[in-house]
Amino acid sequence: MSHPAHNEEKLRKLREHGRLARSECGAAFCELVRPLVDAGVLAWERSAAGQRLAVRQTAPLRDFCRQQFPGEVPAGRHASPRVAGVARFRDSKALGATGAEIVTLRAWEDGGLTCQGRAVAVAQPSTDHGVFSFLLRPDTPYALAGRVALVENPAVFLAFEELGTGIPLAVHLHGRLSERLLHWLGDLPHERLEVVHFGDYDPVGLDDYRRLAEVLGGRAKLYRPDNLADLFRRYANPRLLAGTHSQTLLARLRRSLDPAIQQVASLIDTHNAGLEQEALLADGLRD
Repeated sequence: MSHPAHNEEKLRKLREHGRLARSECGAAFCELVRPLVDAGVLAWERSAAGQRLAVRQTAPLRDFCRQQFPGEVPAGRHASPRVAGVARFRDSKALGATGAEIVTLRAWEDGGLTCQGRAVAVAQPSTDHGVFSFLLRPDTPYALAGRVALVENPAVFLAFEELGTGIPLAVHLHGRLSERLLHWLGDLPHERLEVVHFGDYDPVGLDDYRRLAEVLGGRAKLYRPDNLADLFRRYANPRLLAGTHSQTLLARLRRSLDPAIQQVASLIDTHNAGLEQEALLADGLRD
C-alpha cells in the first residue's frame, strides 16, 4: 500500500474512533497531521504506557480529509488504478500499476506473436502502420515465441532493423521494463523463447537486464555489439552515473556473476561513464 493509501486509512480510523495509537503513526503520517496538532484539531495524550493521537475538533478534521482525499474510487469503465489514484489522492501513481499495459512492437516476420495459440499477422501491419499494439492484461491470450528484442528507447526501436541483428520482432519498453511485462514473459513457455535486451549501458539499463535474466535464466541475453568498447570510448557520458540510485545499482551489479553484466560494468568503471543505446546508431551519422 502506498503512503497516500496508508494515510487515508489512518485518517479514516481517527474520524471513526476519535483516537489512534502512537504505534500506528509513522513519521510520514505525523508530518502530514502536524499542522492539525499545531492548530489543536488533534492532540497527543497519554494512553497506558504510551501515547495516542486524539481528535479535539471533528469539523476541521473532516475538512482536512476532504482536502487531502477528494473522492472515492469512480465506477465505470474508466475506473483504472491511475484514475482512482487521482480521484482519491490527487496522485495517479498512488495505487500502483494500471489495469492493463499497451505493448507496442514491430515485426518483420509473422510467428513471433500468437493469440490463443494462433499466429497473429504482425509483419504487414508493422509495414503499413509502423507499429502493432495490443493490451496486456492479467488474463491476456497473447504470447511471444522465438527470438524477441526488448528495446528501451524509441530511437533504436524505430530504426531497429538498421542494427542488422536478424531478430524478427522488437518490443518497445517505453523506458524501464515494467513488472507486468516481466511477469508475462516469465509465464511464457521458455523453451520457445529467447529474449534479447537492448537498453542503455548504464546502471539502470543493466539492472533491467539483470531482472530479466533472473526470471528467464539463460533465455535472456544482453545485446553487446563487437565494437561496444569503442562506442564507450567515443560516446560514454559521465552524467549517466550521477545520483545515489545509479551508484547503488552499480555497486550491486559489480557483484554479479553474469559475464554480460561483468563486461559492461567493467566498461562503465573504466570510463567512469555510461553509454546510451542510441550510440548503436551514431556511427551512421558520421558516414
